[in-house]
Amino acid sequence: MKILMVCPIPAEYAACRESLSLRDQPRLAGCRASRGMVGGCELEALESGPAKARAAAAAAAGILARGPDLILDTGSCAGIEAGTVIGEIVLGRECFESDISGSCFPRNSIPEMRLPSAFGFLPVEAREALQAEAVERGQETGVRVRPGSQVCGEFLIHSLQMRGELYRLFQASAGNWETAGVFVAALKNSLPALSFRVVTDLGDAQALRDFRRNVKVRSRELYRYLGDLMEYGWFERFREHWSRLDAAVLQGLPGAVLP
Repeated sequence: MKILMVCPIPAEYAACRESLSLRDQPRLAGCRASRGMVGGCELEALESGPAKARAAAAAAAGILARGPDLILDTGSCAGIEAGTVIGEIVLGRECFESDISGSCFPRNSIPEMRLPSAFGFLPVEAREALQAEAVERGQETGVRVRPGSQVCGEFLIHSLQMRGELYRLFQASAGNWETAGVFVAALKNSLPALSFRVVTDLGDAQALRDFRRNVKVRSRELYRYLGDLMEYGWFERFREHWSRLDAAVLQGLPGAVLP
């Protein structure tokens, strides 16, 4: 199985490369790249740079050059949902591109904002079984995992008021700057995309300080967890479920990105 992993910033990419023992490769479309085999998965990681445009460009370049079976959006995020804690990994059910509403901070939710992860196309039984297995595997290895939604917009979440409004609009567990770009690139190319993000701050007044303090160590925990899922065969089981989908479903993936 060929997996393309998008890592937005240097700290996240370095943690991925180190934790998964990847080997440096020639740059791809200007992005640092590394490759390795983990649990039978052929993995390539790209350092995209921050924000949606760079993430989408890196994912599209990786898709064209490498022909992956699965795209992974990875990195850090801010906790939004009540009860989220620093170090928790959010397994994305879907993403909301919140800043396409014409204002720097969303005032409402519109259908064009919603971008489904690959889970959204699987039968309910398969989706729930995979998510439950990912949570249980985290518990066995000392990692807290929460299935939930990501809100994606290029603004710093830095107050309880912002957190509350984002949750009211999207019921999102967390927020970051890149997931929407990765999902758009994957969906437009009729490929599955999943998101795994680790909470490095709680979107409050200490958000930037906490992010800087936590991003390196928490990113290493995220990529070790992903490596464990690969060794455990979780991604192979995902591919088995995905391969059973009707061809019409796969051909319809680009339509999930509303015009």
